[in-house]
Amino acid sequence: MNMSRLTPPLSLLSNLSAVSASTTTEEENTVFVTEQFLPRKQDAVFGDQFVFQTSETNQHIRARLVMLSPFPCDARPFAKSVAFLSSRSGSIKAEVFRTPGAENHFFRLYIFACSAGVKIILPPSFRGTVSINDYESLRRKRQICCGRAFNKRMRRGFIKLGSSCGLENDDEVLIHAEGKIELRLRTEGDVNDRVWSRMDRGMRKIFQRRLGSSRSALGGGGGSS
Repeated sequence: MNMSRLTPPLSLLSNLSAVSASTTTEEENTVFVTEQFLPRKQDAVFGDQFVFQTSETNQHIRARLVMLSPFPCDARPFAKSVAFLSSRSGSIKAEVFRTPGAENHFFRLYIFACSAGVKIILPPSFRGTVSINDYESLRRKRQICCGRAFNKRMRRGFIKLGSSCGLENDDEVLIHAEGKIELRLRTEGDVNDRVWSRMDRGMRKIFQRRLGSSRSALGGGGGSS
């Protein structure tokens, strides 16, 4: 089944984007967004419905991006899911989650923090490239900070840091930031991963019911003609 037929309604159901209602000054200036991505077959380009984009002028961005597993009837290979986060004067924090069964659901994340810092928390299974604009200069200024788990996975050859180009079976993170860049990996069994896994199963039940209803309607239509 063509995943492109399923992705738009999933986006409508699962995009939980919201502006914080908190009264603190920092949180009032922060946009909180959450998006779930189903694997799909075709490549996405900017401007189409498969690219998740959040752009702000003065606000910070706090984003949670969830890579879901495919339906059992869908086979590899899948195109990379694409997300674009940009803030002209605010900082950006992005957390990427990969649910069980989504090991081959790769992603490409673009981050532009034109005058502030960036913090990215990646799933334990992250493998690919982290490309940073003006990497050598930022490295010399010690503006790039990597967590222990990130460094360990990089030493094992699963992560390339600098300005490398990602391969077809690589995750990709592309960063342009003027402030500090912090890169971390979550540990295995993180409680948030379990939460997203339960949500993943719930969303699939909704779609299975919808698909069953649609097929019944089509079958009924065929019998009456």
